Amino acid sequence: MAITNKERLKTIFELLQKPKTFRALLSLNHTGYLKDNGWFNSFERQIPIDSNSEPIPWTTYPFIDFIKPRLNNELTVFEYGSGYSTLFFARYTKAVTSVEHDENWYNELRRRTPVNVEILLREKNLFVKSIEEKNKKYNLIFIDGENRVQCLKESITHLENNGVIILDDSEREEYVEGITFLSANGFKQIDFWGISPGCLY
Repeated sequence: MAITNKERLKTIFELLQKPKTFRALLSLNHTGYLKDNGWFNSFERQIPIDSNSEPIPWTTYPFIDFIKPRLNNELTVFEYGSGYSTLFFARYTKAVTSVEHDENWYNELRRRTPVNVEILLREKNLFVKSIEEKNKKYNLIFIDGENRVQCLKESITHLENNGVIILDDSEREEYVEGITFLSANGFKQIDFWGISPGCLY
């Protein structure tokens, strides 16, 4: 008997509501890529963490694998949009400054941040320009918040000469303008594809 797409989607949805069942069906309880990188941890707890339950960015695993060995305690980071990436960068770099517009999330995250992290709470209309407040340049600028195209444009004057800008969800059509702007200003682009913590897409 043939299964319709609707029935197939319903089955998948039901499995997603039962993480332990889904995990068992994948037969990867003890070994394998998803176990090794912490995907099951993330899926079950619905937060981006590695196999040791340490925070990681909600980005693709290929990006995490690329950036992690390149981080060191001499680098400074600015983030548009705070989150588990804030805690991840704090662990491997000298200092992280992150701007957030959601007050509830700001209060939640601030309780968990180490001493080398400063989170700025700013209203949406002040979000893009918040990078100017410290009057400094950063080695890495991570963009995963509001008004990403404007954040990209604002970032280049606050980036060290050998610095890197990271744009999360860069495949989205609405960010083409920002990517084109960076390219016109001499930036090279590296794309990363793959699954992300706890996600099936």
